[in-house]
Amino acid sequence: MSATKMNVTRNDSARDPSNTSRQISLVRIGVPSQERRCPYCDSVIYTRRHRLCGVCDEALPADRLFTEIEAERVEILLQTERERHRAWLEKRERPDDRPIY
Repeated sequence: MSATKMNVTRNDSARDPSNTSRQISLVRIGVPSQERRCPYCDSVIYTRRHRLCGVCDEALPADRLFTEIEAERVEILLQTERERHRAWLEKRERPDDRPIY
């Protein structure tokens, strides 16, 4: 048997925050993307909406949370997406919109 030597290069485009849907969502609410960590357990803070760390349950400092303006933008964005989803569901459930074959 012969072995093939693989020449592997790392693709950093997958790790580039400008290529992720997360970055697009952050841009929509006007928040810069940066990794934040809990000052108590050093775990990554995955959501800045919750006041407690998801790992150690300690209260997070204000600088790790969304500001009032950012939180309001998030709520508006979530409400808009909920409304769009409801409209899409209603459109899909209407019997008169069935295709005729």
